[in-house]
Amino acid sequence: MIKKFSHLAKVTGIVAGLLMFSAAVIGVGPAPVQAAEPVEITYGYHPYWTGGWSGVVIKQMGLWKKYLPKGSKVNFEAHLPGPPMVIALLADKMQVGTMGYMPSLVATTKKAQGDIRLVSVPMISNGQNCNLIVVRKDAPDFKSPKEAIQWMNGKMLAVHRGTCANRFFESVIKDNKVKPKRLQYMTIEVIASSFEAGKLDAAAMWEPHARKVVEQGFAKYAATGSPYGELDANFTLMRQDFIEKHPEAAKGWIKAEIEALQIMQKDPMAVANMVMKETQGYTPKILWKALYERHPDSAGGDDIVYVGEMVFSPRVLDLMKKGYEFLHSIKVLKSGDIPKGAINEGPVTEAMKEMGVTAPVAVIKGMPASAYPGK
Repeated sequence: MIKKFSHLAKVTGIVAGLLMFSAAVIGVGPAPVQAAEPVEITYGYHPYWTGGWSGVVIKQMGLWKKYLPKGSKVNFEAHLPGPPMVIALLADKMQVGTMGYMPSLVATTKKAQGDIRLVSVPMISNGQNCNLIVVRKDAPDFKSPKEAIQWMNGKMLAVHRGTCANRFFESVIKDNKVKPKRLQYMTIEVIASSFEAGKLDAAAMWEPHARKVVEQGFAKYAATGSPYGELDANFTLMRQDFIEKHPEAAKGWIKAEIEALQIMQKDPMAVANMVMKETQGYTPKILWKALYERHPDSAGGDDIVYVGEMVFSPRVLDLMKKGYEFLHSIKVLKSGDIPKGAINEGPVTEAMKEMGVTAPVAVIKGMPASAYPGK
């Protein structure tokens, strides 16, 4: 019996050798690595928020076609506020979304409904995009943000509740012991119309809404978050089951995001024109100024207006910590701690490695209004 098996082993070895030799002769090598399967995803983004403009560029330039598995399909959903996107992500009606950091943080705390992870940080700034205080058109011309803040005592103020602007505004009011006549919670659209109607003294707004009311002559900038050390940011989120099932697509999306941010840095006018196609009531000039114009020092302007951070750096984590604590303080969240499993750095780490880039992937410097290339 032993001899029989020995003989069989020899024969098997000879046959295997002949098959390998034949394969080499006729050019048949090892089986090729199977390409990643195509995906169909829904992506949510904000055309009416400078922090979400990377999504506009990805869509308008078709960058996703370059990086997602061949044959993939993307359904783009434009949203005004972030909460509807959070609901869609939790229900698996959306797999990827880019939004402001407040709704992003909330999304990570609903593990019983859906495991949503923060996967990248397309934007962080020194309070130049969301943390903006504007005042009525006939307010004094303040010499400093501090002077503007003190002027708000006894005035009618407003902010959109639960947003990045909300946390910033209430923090500044509290720290500077400002006692307004009333602090009203309004949507960003109602705040804009209230300035137009002359019913507000001051409000915290984000871009490009703030720039629009300023350019229309209904308000003027008074302060950014910079003098108060108040950063603003946004995140891209993905469902964890999507990342696990389609790792190549998850990584590919981040690559598209990185290229979009690089385009935002290199070609401001093209970006303004792309965003105009997806918004109403905005001119290219208003959109260009919303992102690329530097605020004056008297309002807390910073030389750098937008950073494509991408990674979860110490300053991002610190902002997240403050955000969770604030949401807990207004009873939106049960805990003020960063929840376990809030972040998945896998896709961004791999994408950046393969593209040969390091953080930040884009840095946008503010320019004077005279730099606008159009009329």
